Formats: sequence, C-alpha cells, structure tokens
Amino acid sequence: MKAFLIAAFFLPFSLSVIAQSDTAALLAQAESKLRSSSATVSSILTDKTYISVHPHIPFRKLIKKYSSDKALTITTDDEPGKKIKVLCTVKNEAGQTIADALVYLYQTDSRGWYAADAPHVQMYEGDMRHARLFGYVKTNKQGQFELHTVKPSGYPQSDLPAHIHVHVTANGYQSYINEFLFDDDERLVGNIRANAQRNDFIISKPEKATDPFQQQFSYTITLAKY
Repeated sequence: MKAFLIAAFFLPFSLSVIAQSDTAALLAQAESKLRSSSATVSSILTDKTYISVHPHIPFRKLIKKYSSDKALTITTDDEPGKKIKVLCTVKNEAGQTIADALVYLYQTDSRGWYAADAPHVQMYEGDMRHARLFGYVKTNKQGQFELHTVKPSGYPQSDLPAHIHVHVTANGYQSYINEFLFDDDERLVGNIRANAQRNDFIISKPEKATDPFQQQFSYTITLAKY
C-alpha cells in the first residue's frame, strides 16, 4: 500500500516531466528541419507529428521565424470540412502593393472550435495565441499571399458568422487587424451583415476553384502609413 501511495503521489509530476520533455524534443526536431530547409512551414503545420505542440507559444514562434512568401497550408489532408483557397493582396492607400509584409492567420475548424477539444482556448485571448489552425506567411513581390485551409464555421451556440482572423505588419505601416468573412455564410444576413460592414470586416464572394479546393475567396487589405 505504501509503495502504491508513493507511486500515485509522484505520477502527475512524472507525467508532466515526460510531457515537457516530449514537447521540447518535438520543438527541437521541427526547428532542425526548418533551419536545414528539409521541411517548410506548411509541411510542419500539416505533419501530424507536431499537432500536439500547435498551441504552444515556442512552436508558434518557430513558424513565424521561418515564414516565407510560399503558399501556406494549415490543415492536413484529412481535416474535416470544405477545402478552400484564400488569395489576398496587400496594398497601401496609394494602391501600391506591399511586399514582405508578415501575415498571421488563425481560425476555427469546421465545428467552430479553436481548440482540438473545445470551442475556445482559455477564452478569447487564448484563441488568438493558441488556436490549433494557424500560420504565418509573407507577401510576395506582388504584395500577395495564398492560404490553403478548410472553411471555418461560426462559434457553436452563437450567431456570429464564420471568419478567419488576419493580422498584418509591415515596415513603415500601421499594424492591421481584421477578419475575412464569406458572402455565402448563412449567418451573414440582416443586422449581422450590417454590423460586419460597419466594422469593416472584409466579405468575399465564392469563386470557382480548382481541385482539390471546393471554393476560392479573394480579399484586398489596405495598410495605412505611420
């Protein structure tokens, strides 16, 4: 009995140490691959080996550090939901495109959940910092970026429309925070649509897409100079 009690006392601590060790090993492995260019941000984000560390800040910093202007994929092939392609051009107020802007994107899954096992992660602030489906990408020389994902759903037990959060930073410009909305969203009607327009959320109509995507959406972002 004494031995059992001792084992029971130390078990949570032991599991915690093992979990931390596993996380550190995965982070080191991911960084090694990214640093050597044997993997891309997209391949790391869609590798199930690293799914468990997606919510961890150090992992997210890695994805940010090694982001590029290549098309960004943030969902695995078997992620439930409608596959979509998102295209976006980032411009300034004079209409000139902005290259090398850093873009942070995060969203819910097809259930309307940010976490793997719950709608929210430590409530709303946690969603921004720990959402399972996320990524960083940079704009190319034409000021464009491309996202491959699944269409998000609105929050459960809510009338808020589906959206993808987008944060953009670029040298010489004010930081930009907004949401991409979908014109065919059944929730985006009446006062909800009017509120979205008042808040300057960007709404895009679905476009014809090529396989494997079922829909395509195009957006334009305008950054203001300091």
